[in-house]
Amino acid sequence: MISQVFKFSSPLWYKAIPIILLWIIGVAYLIQSYGASLIAAFVDVGICTFYLVLGFFLLENIFKFYTPQGRRLYIFIAFPFLISLIVFYSGMFTVEFFLRNEEAYLGFMADSFLVKLFITFLLCLGYALVLLLQTKLESQLQHKEREEQILKLAKEAELYQLRQQLQPHFLFNSLNSISSLLHRNPERAQEMVIQLSEFLRRTIRKDDQKWISVEEELAFLHLFVGIEKVRFGHRLCINFDQKGEVAVCKLPPLLVQPLLENAIKHGLYGLLGEVNISVSFSLEEAYLVVRIINPYDPQAGQATGEGFGLEVIKRRLFLLFGRHDLLATQADSKLFKVQIKIPQNYDQYHHH
Repeated sequence: MISQVFKFSSPLWYKAIPIILLWIIGVAYLIQSYGASLIAAFVDVGICTFYLVLGFFLLENIFKFYTPQGRRLYIFIAFPFLISLIVFYSGMFTVEFFLRNEEAYLGFMADSFLVKLFITFLLCLGYALVLLLQTKLESQLQHKEREEQILKLAKEAELYQLRQQLQPHFLFNSLNSISSLLHRNPERAQEMVIQLSEFLRRTIRKDDQKWISVEEELAFLHLFVGIEKVRFGHRLCINFDQKGEVAVCKLPPLLVQPLLENAIKHGLYGLLGEVNISVSFSLEEAYLVVRIINPYDPQAGQATGEGFGLEVIKRRLFLLFGRHDLLATQADSKLFKVQIKIPQNYDQYHHH
């Protein structure tokens, strides 16, 4: 504290000097009111203040390298007491040297010996207490920062793991489709390999991005749909709709693709003929709202793996925003609807 105040690079040093001067003037006038010489009082207070500041420096360096722990109160009191003795006797001998011809003032000093020593001890003890409290506070702040850093790293690791969990499902399905196409339609199999490689290349690029625009996500989704259309042919029809100025809105990467993959898988399951799936992006108040609607037949049962993608996305949204209400599903007799809301509060979330 004192060492930081008197660094000339610190803006506090020029504030500390007037405070010390006011202290010297105030105490000198107080001593003078007891009948002592004003000049002698100024010399006495100036010298003692100089040694007191040096004592504070010494205390600060002691507590920088050693802080009493537990119930070792005697150690905490011993340091200020020893420093106060050094400060007091150093100041007294120096004052006596400069005021050796002021017999009246030397007599006043002798009479106020114990009071002056006690006040010096109280000042050193008070400063030691301030240093101890500052050390405890800094330790708590550092501990809190470490905990926050650990939680942040754990959250990022879980987010990364959740994103990686989704990729193998799509990759395995695509490889199975390529395998089946190799014999009956090698050209389409080759087309799918090229599209899949481009899809995976873009996925790798997105791993380091925390936020992307709707425009970037749509380009990625169109590539994904191209691969799925090679698998399912004319049966699959997906309509994308953008309402308003949503192209620049932000969302976490690869958030919509698993939901669309679910919609395709469950939309085609148990249904014959063409299947229409709609994906819409809209800006509603402070949220980017994404809605995915796919047809389904509740009488046809459930496709394998029902709910995995939804649970992963729900967990990702909670880790990112700390909320459970951002993903909602609704099912009726013919349609299954999924809605996700992405807050567009950049200060609170996007720079978190």
